[in-house]
Amino acid sequence: MQVQQRLLREKEAKIRKALDRLRKKRHLLRQQRTRREFPVVSVVGYTNCGKTTLIKALTGDAPIRPRDQLFATLDVTAHAGALPSRMTVLYVDTIGFLSQLPHGLIESFSATLEDVAHSDLIVHVRDVSHPEADLQKRSVLSTLHSLQLPAPLLDSMVEVHNKVDLVPGYSPTEPNAVPVSALLGHGLQELKAELDAAVLKATGRQILTLRVRLAGAQLSWLYKEATVQDVDVIPEDGAADVTVIISDSAYGKFRKLFPG
Repeated sequence: MQVQQRLLREKEAKIRKALDRLRKKRHLLRQQRTRREFPVVSVVGYTNCGKTTLIKALTGDAPIRPRDQLFATLDVTAHAGALPSRMTVLYVDTIGFLSQLPHGLIESFSATLEDVAHSDLIVHVRDVSHPEADLQKRSVLSTLHSLQLPAPLLDSMVEVHNKVDLVPGYSPTEPNAVPVSALLGHGLQELKAELDAAVLKATGRQILTLRVRLAGAQLSWLYKEATVQDVDVIPEDGAADVTVIISDSAYGKFRKLFPG
């Protein structure tokens, strides 16, 4: 009995050390995201609902390998993807929800959800072929509300109904839900358009057309710090009208660096 208790204590100590490393790693990642000002989209949902497959489909990130197992995404990962507006966003793949969470892993699970509070948008992926899909939805929403997230973040959540290929003739009853098959690629363009609009609204980014001098550093700066959508060169003026998606802070820096 004493040997068993000692082994359990050692296992718990290892888990706590792993959690500390995980928290520090995510803190550094959040700092990097903040500096680069990439919008962050947290993808949540039950285990095996298809979160990782969906992120792979949205980003074309081949190294992502979906795994049909519990806690396959214990170490939260982020993957960059471009939206139709050419805006780059980071999709954060969180740990999958479970119907009955083992008591010893509650802290691990809660720790991996800390990233959700730092995101600009939440995408809730549901497996609509699952017999308890409605119960799972209520469980996810209850957990998210318990995290005391900002009301605008919860209100702007995008609900994705995945695996519609397994339910013939499926049509969502919930308003604004986006039906997709991440595996087959159905509905992805509609989802990207929905995410584009939602991210722009959530982050307060502006779409502006700025007149820049071609001889200076303005254009290269905009390519680095904003999302350039279009460049209309005016040769006779040595200038260009550049249409960009830009955050308020980046626009403030631009005006400060290039006055007039």
